[in-house]
Amino acid sequence: MGLTKIRVGTDEYDIDGVVFDKDGLLFDSLHFWKGLGDVRIATLAEIDRFPVEEWCRLFGVRLEEGKVADIDPNGIFAIASPQEEATVTAALLHDATGSEWGWCRNEAAAAFKRSDERFDVRKVLLPKPGFPDIFRRLREAGIPYGIATSDDAERTRISVDAYDRADSLSFIITPADVKKGKPSPDMLHRASDILGVPAGKLLMLGDSYVDVQMAYEAGSIGIGIPDDEGMKAKMSPYASKIISSLEEIEF
Repeated sequence: MGLTKIRVGTDEYDIDGVVFDKDGLLFDSLHFWKGLGDVRIATLAEIDRFPVEEWCRLFGVRLEEGKVADIDPNGIFAIASPQEEATVTAALLHDATGSEWGWCRNEAAAAFKRSDERFDVRKVLLPKPGFPDIFRRLREAGIPYGIATSDDAERTRISVDAYDRADSLSFIITPADVKKGKPSPDMLHRASDILGVPAGKLLMLGDSYVDVQMAYEAGSIGIGIPDDEGMKAKMSPYASKIISSLEEIEF
């Protein structure tokens, strides 16, 4: 595979593949999180004595009049994998009720499964500037690309298909596919193996510090596109470059 030059702002990189985060990069994360959060909380509230207020506090979810109003981008809800969220939820249920651990674990897992089945991701998708155009441009240039996300694979496929073609992705990597999720380098090592290219020739794009930290740990090129100054500051030690939009990427 021949190297491709990609311009990011004023800098140029030789790359063999591009890896995208999903929420916050391709789609507006708060819009998505609010919709998922409302369904998640309503489902968890069906569990007898479930501590909804404590769950919200722990997960970084702020409610107004019973609806999700805001999400901490550094909180558990925003960053943790669904599997990690279910485990923390089970521990919270165990602490609040004193019920047997196996029951708490099963109840939490079942509630997450029910909420996923009830959640229609298509209703909360708000594309970010530059998407899906960047996918189409990568295809035209013959550059392979895929997604590394803390979300699940099925929701990722549905989300991409709503605006583009999920079957054009070279991969969708989720925490279920690796030993450790972000910011561990495992996802990028897997992308490297799938594409058959060195991790150093992968360009990783993300809106969170965990994305660029993952790239840093893997020896990949990490490009940050943060939504706020706080996240930009957290990215700075790890990012190869920080830009404001996918539209700044040219090839």
